[in-house]
Amino acid sequence: MIANIRKDLFEAKKAHDLVKSNLLSTLLGEAMAVGKNAGNRETTPEEVMQIIRKFMKNIDETIAILSGEGKPVDKEKTEKAILEGYLPKQLTAEELAAAIDAIVATLPEKSPKAMGQVMAKLKELYVGRYDGKTANQLVKDKLAPVPPANPA
Repeated sequence: MIANIRKDLFEAKKAHDLVKSNLLSTLLGEAMAVGKNAGNRETTPEEVMQIIRKFMKNIDETIAILSGEGKPVDKEKTEKAILEGYLPKQLTAEELAAAIDAIVATLPEKSPKAMGQVMAKLKELYVGRYDGKTANQLVKDKLAPVPPANPA
């Protein structure tokens, strides 16, 4: 992933695309620092995705502030589009629910105790492709104990 960012940074500089080259230069610096600070190793793709998501969150906050002040946000939207190109396609809510259903169907015991197993399998199969909060809630709903039926 870092190799792709480096290549794109080189291309952006050749094309004199200041917005893209400045963004990718900053992203590359932060991404490489993570690995260096953790024992002088290569930064993992998952760590790069976390940094990209952090950048996107900051851009979203900036867009909200600038929009509230009536200022243009074209540069920020361009930066966000560039960053989105590095992330894997996100699962839709329906795809995420279907993936959770499939994982839960394989469990011998479908109780709230299995939450960790489901989340671990989801992460293994779909790393970085879903919203953690949404997945957590869907799993809780699927594993919620069913109240006993009241005989009428």
